[in-house]
Amino acid sequence: MDKTFILAIASPIFITIGGLLTWFIKSKKDDILLSEEKSREFKIKTYEELLEPFITVFTFALPEEEKQIGIKKLSSLEYRKSGFNLMTFGSDEVVKSYNKIMQAFFTLNTKDFTDDAEYAIIMLSLISDLLLNIRKDLYTKKTKLKRSEMLEPMITDIKKYEEIINNRKL
Repeated sequence: MDKTFILAIASPIFITIGGLLTWFIKSKKDDILLSEEKSREFKIKTYEELLEPFITVFTFALPEEEKQIGIKKLSSLEYRKSGFNLMTFGSDEVVKSYNKIMQAFFTLNTKDFTDDAEYAIIMLSLISDLLLNIRKDLYTKKTKLKRSEMLEPMITDIKKYEEIINNRKL
């Protein structure tokens, strides 16, 4: 057979195979991107639910009764479900940060501290670490923000505790 004839027959076959492979790879990539987007949306919803009691505490304009309702939410079934969702879908660092906060709530007592600021700094360090890890999980692992910078919009005198919060070993 003539080489030209073989090329004439083989070329469309190779083009078709190449097109099918390209379509298959693109289809798989699109499926993965869609799955990641759905997962990201679920993570955002879960993170919002887990952060809600902390946001309530930092909303200084709220009456004390509403803040207490926010704190009591930590022991609700709905909140616990969000915690289980976090264990399933959250990044390792977010899960570790969340666990540290919850353990602090379970074990630390303000009466054990001679200075209320010491307890507050521990909690602020833990919360800011959680916020920073959520940011890294959802947006960019290369963030240059520090823990204290995650709290600046919520705490008026954050500069006074900035160094302690940023350097506190968790």
